[in-house]
Amino acid sequence: MSALHSLADHSPAGRWGPPPRGLFLDVLGTLVEPGPGGRFKSIGKSSFYDGVIDALFHATQAGWHLYLIGNIETVSFGKQTQAQWDKFREGLAMRLKSEGVPVRRDYTCTNHPEGVAGQNRDSVYFLPGTGAMHHAAQAEGISLSLSWVVGDSTTELVAGWRAGCCTAGVRTGDALKDGAFQVEPDMTTESAAGAIKWIARDQTVLRRSA
Repeated sequence: MSALHSLADHSPAGRWGPPPRGLFLDVLGTLVEPGPGGRFKSIGKSSFYDGVIDALFHATQAGWHLYLIGNIETVSFGKQTQAQWDKFREGLAMRLKSEGVPVRRDYTCTNHPEGVAGQNRDSVYFLPGTGAMHHAAQAEGISLSLSWVVGDSTTELVAGWRAGCCTAGVRTGDALKDGAFQVEPDMTTESAAGAIKWIARDQTVLRRSA
């Protein structure tokens, strides 16, 4: 089953100042190194790419809101179970929280239109759909034109482009060689850490043109 998982209750009502900005971050291949065949390991055996946790910490300190995205196809196609992913996701959130990195919402999706029975339902959070970004904008007042999507595949980046976000591709995981879509990201870096650090420390505001 794929559903929205809120890790915090944050209402945009009553907020003063500029609108909040979001970092929509693909998990497997971008933040966390996947195992063989794209499988996720148990959280205790999983490795974050170098510098990712430190970069995420500095991004949250700079006021960025963090959201997790990504299609979890090993569950969609029956290679791993929903229960395994739920356990991994809960462990991931706990690990990040222990490092001072709060995740606002988890929009990862285990459904796929061509998935196995029980995982072939429609989901607004299935990429390259833009449901995750638009939900964050509606629920938390995120400015999508000031937000970024960071991913290792063209699927995540096309979703970000369609939602009006800025996009950053990384050369880990699929390294943008999946061939699903043709896309030119606003930025390409060797790793998510490099992209997140640049976004977090940049004092200018890059606004996605309509």
